[in-house]
Amino acid sequence: MSIKDITNKIQALFHHHNSEIPDEVIRGLIRSLEAAEEEECLTCEDVFAVVDQYVEIEVRGEDAARLMPLLREHLNGCHDCCEEYEALLDVIQHSDPA
Repeated sequence: MSIKDITNKIQALFHHHNSEIPDEVIRGLIRSLEAAEEEECLTCEDVFAVVDQYVEIEVRGEDAARLMPLLREHLNGCHDCCEEYEALLDVIQHSDPA
């Protein structure tokens, strides 16, 4: 859904088809988006606690990004956690299975 579609839906809800969306509605929407973003983000500590599980899922050939999308999103944006993930993946892939 595009921003324009969302704006049109909000305007329809508030019957402001030909005028601007009220500032209080926009402020409320922004607060809601900020709160949702904070709730859906993992911290580096969260990632560190489960990155081994993520790597094990990948090594088994499963789609870890689909199973743990918030962790994948964090890895995409956090250099330090991504380095930790890559180092762990490398160790597991190159370890002796015996």
